[in-house]
Amino acid sequence: MRHKQKWLTSMVMLSSLTLGLSACGTGGEEKAETKKEITYAIWDQIQQPGMKDVADAFMKENPNVNVKVQVIPWDQYWTKLEASANGNTLPDVFWMHGSEVDRYMKAGALLDLTDSYQKEAGNFPEDLVDLYAYEGKNYGIPKDVSTIGLWYNKALFDDQGIAYPDDTWDWSTLKEMASQLTDKEKGIYGFAAANDTEGGYYNAIFQNEGKVISDDKQTSELNNPATQEALQWWVDFSLKDKVSPTATQFAENNARSYFTSGKLAMLFDGSWMYGEYAANDYIKENVDVTVLPKGKVRATVYNGLSNSVSATTKNQAEAVKFVEFLSSKEGMDIQGKSAAAIPAYKGAEKSFVDETSGTFNTQVFSDMLEYGVLRPNGLNFNNAENYTTENLNKVFSGKETVQEATERIVPEVNKIFSE
Repeated sequence: MRHKQKWLTSMVMLSSLTLGLSACGTGGEEKAETKKEITYAIWDQIQQPGMKDVADAFMKENPNVNVKVQVIPWDQYWTKLEASANGNTLPDVFWMHGSEVDRYMKAGALLDLTDSYQKEAGNFPEDLVDLYAYEGKNYGIPKDVSTIGLWYNKALFDDQGIAYPDDTWDWSTLKEMASQLTDKEKGIYGFAAANDTEGGYYNAIFQNEGKVISDDKQTSELNNPATQEALQWWVDFSLKDKVSPTATQFAENNARSYFTSGKLAMLFDGSWMYGEYAANDYIKENVDVTVLPKGKVRATVYNGLSNSVSATTKNQAEAVKFVEFLSSKEGMDIQGKSAAAIPAYKGAEKSFVDETSGTFNTQVFSDMLEYGVLRPNGLNFNNAENYTTENLNKVFSGKETVQEATERIVPEVNKIFSE
């Protein structure tokens, strides 16, 4: 963990120097006919066509700028981004995530976009705006929103003569139907309860009125009784109820593999999966999505990315102009019509629903925003989450109880938050 802290310190020192240098290099001395190229780094291959559509529209209006959309897979993205920050070679514009943004804002790695945000102020969800703000300034403008839905295989429901899930379902209904849909002889499971956070047990925690992290983002809440109860309910799908694949099975084939092969009746998954699922002929024909079952309360994990700019970009004017286009109603509508993601711009979500609802019931993702709970975030949260997930493996494999594991994990997670 020490290298993370070293990076933060070095970036603060670096930014004070490089910001000055970049300011000196953004004057009007360059020739007007020079075509500038800016890089736009993202991590989702499925969204690349949509992001390119937005970039193409921008370039049509700004022929002196070339936007290069660069895809870096999620499992490499943050390692490369941190290395680029240390080497003063960050992409000009890039996606930022709520679990990482605090480090980059406090390190001075992101350009102040407050003036750009003010041009569209009020058009984005306030909690997402706040997520990408620090000391009263905006360092990212929300790009999209996402929620988690209950995806289900209609063919498997039909085989058992069971009505499709809807907004009347609660936790007990989910367990009962998962049991009826499980057919061990055919290798079919009713539900997937994997060791997954945003697309998994976080939703159960919030539906049970539990917490993942304290309101001040300083301490873990995994040993909160409501949180422990939700985790136990989730783990029981595989360990007690036997209606979900086990941790060992998930190590060989993840939940989506089971689902796309017709061996899984239901799973929690995100709105961002639309593109991948729609591209699968079997899923497109046999699957739909609805709202999550209700626990003590209705809840779904709600999240959203932002578009940010490097504080040391050599193409500051062009990069800022591109982000402003990405954040405009025009740019957001293009994103929605491409079915890349649900636009964060208020009202633009309709463009996504109009484009996608003929395939799946995507309206539910927007409907659930009414009771969405923002994905946990904070300084070093990503590292804390990774540590938690790794250590909860003992619970999912039946080697440790929920109480034992959470009581052991919490002090270590608190240390990570304090680093």
